[in-house]
Amino acid sequence: MAEHASGGPRPLFPRGSEPPPVAFRRGARQPYGIRWFGSTALLGHLRHLTAERLATGQLDTRDWMRAQAPGDLLREVARVLEARGDGATLTERLGREVWIDFVADTGDDSDVSLAVARMVFAEYALQDGSGRVLPRGDLLIFGGDTAYPLSSAPEIARRLTHPWNQVLAGLGPPSRARAMLAIPGNHDWYDGLDGFARFFRRDPVRDRADRGDDPELLEQLRRAESPDPKESGRALGRIYHHLHFDEVAGSLKLAEQAVAEAFAVLTGRKVKRISRLWLIGYRAVQEASYWLLPLAPGLDLWGVDRHLRSVDFRQRLFFDERRAALPDARRILVSPDPAIAMGEPNSPGQHILKACRLSLKSDPTCYLTGDSHHYERREVGPSMHVIAGGGGSFVHGTRVHRYPRGKRPACAFPDAGTSRRLAAEVPFRLALGTAGLLLHVLCAALAALQISMFALAPMAGWLTTALVAGLAVLFMYQAVYKRRERPWATLAVALAHGPLLAAAPLGVGWLLSRVMPAIASNLVDIAAMAFAGPLIVGTFLLTLVVTGLEHHQAYAVLGHPGFKFFVRISVSPGGRVEAWTIGKADTLDDGPPQLIDRFEW
Repeated sequence: MAEHASGGPRPLFPRGSEPPPVAFRRGARQPYGIRWFGSTALLGHLRHLTAERLATGQLDTRDWMRAQAPGDLLREVARVLEARGDGATLTERLGREVWIDFVADTGDDSDVSLAVARMVFAEYALQDGSGRVLPRGDLLIFGGDTAYPLSSAPEIARRLTHPWNQVLAGLGPPSRARAMLAIPGNHDWYDGLDGFARFFRRDPVRDRADRGDDPELLEQLRRAESPDPKESGRALGRIYHHLHFDEVAGSLKLAEQAVAEAFAVLTGRKVKRISRLWLIGYRAVQEASYWLLPLAPGLDLWGVDRHLRSVDFRQRLFFDERRAALPDARRILVSPDPAIAMGEPNSPGQHILKACRLSLKSDPTCYLTGDSHHYERREVGPSMHVIAGGGGSFVHGTRVHRYPRGKRPACAFPDAGTSRRLAAEVPFRLALGTAGLLLHVLCAALAALQISMFALAPMAGWLTTALVAGLAVLFMYQAVYKRRERPWATLAVALAHGPLLAAAPLGVGWLLSRVMPAIASNLVDIAAMAFAGPLIVGTFLLTLVVTGLEHHQAYAVLGHPGFKFFVRISVSPGGRVEAWTIGKADTLDDGPPQLIDRFEW
């Protein structure tokens, strides 16, 4: 059966040096991308705090896991791919190269998810004179953060599997099954890996259907995995019914789930959940959040999970055993965090390498990661470090200030010039409410408090203003990721903006009384602060980007839908790795995907 209704591979041209468009299309259907200063994101952050407290209490979901031995996972993947050859690696079982599709940071805006799915599930013909075709991967690997703001089963269904299955259904019945592997990121852990396990953990019912010939069971699975919500089971149908909720309704849905779970704990009742998540034509094969698959002689594929804090002792033993058995083997390491971010060491990724007893400078490793929502490739000794977090969430710009000598990446998408232009929009976008209105409400409330204190007594007003300034400096200082490495620069930026935010209600009131005395009032002052406050905070975030102190929070303001991509990898029987990064600057335009980067390792 044909898998591509379009009839043939898409031509793939290099992107070249043309600048990206100035205007970008945004999604027009719900669920929309997360507003990271809005109510839905707030509930996600609360789930994050809960997960952190559970981690502090040593409650680790990985306690139930039993990772397959490399040979057992190889047999399972080979069974799904119908690889009937002999050998200790996947290329030997297949008798050819292995094709892998890698995507990370998925499941946000539904229209963007559709566009990314169309890229991932297509075949491409290189337009370089070679006539080479890049087929869809035998393996689909998710590199963490499956859905936002937390990867619960309902959010994965709404933001990822439903739009992706729409694309897969349009391609026609699959001619063969493919395998799916994943590692969790921090947003997967906010749900305690519940949604992650329902999507990526091996399904014994599906295994039974694949191994046998039970017409009734196959029909039940066909209905459960239908892309048509009317035909799906009650649980999935209920999720699809809520696809048209707006931001507030989406927040209420997350709150409802949390209340239902808490009520179930108190009463002993069960919480209704989606039993399984699925992609048409793909099979989950893993039993744990970490795994190891032999790809080719002398080349392994490692998937590492660091929980919310660190790699646990189980994984240390698991990977140490493989290193002892094959000390000279190379590896493709799929990690939830970069080891190098913006040209500087990144602590979570560095800790992962240390836990695995690896060094990029001495142990040949292709380090493949997401978490940062952009593309960056750099060579480190015998290793290759690739950040590829462009699977669906808002874009993070790359470094805009000068790199240290020898630290410039071989390829970045978007580039520094584009990232600088995007960052310049942050203060105005935040003030206009693009990222949500929680900050506007908070600034207005603080202004109302200060004005009311001044009405009671000037001293009370000044004391309140000083308190607001101190709290603003504290929160701004704590928000900076690099505060431990650069404490004085962080403090200087916080001191420049915290007191300004606290004094703004006084300045706005004075300015209104001079410029527009007819309308000047405390109420107008408070309303004006609802926009002046976010403008000051946006300037603070922009300053962090320009000084290199913090990059991610500023770009979260934009919720930018562009610069999405995935990586298609070919592993030869000899262990040679070739990779093509395929994506689009304006994700939702009608133009074809382009070749962003190509590398060999």
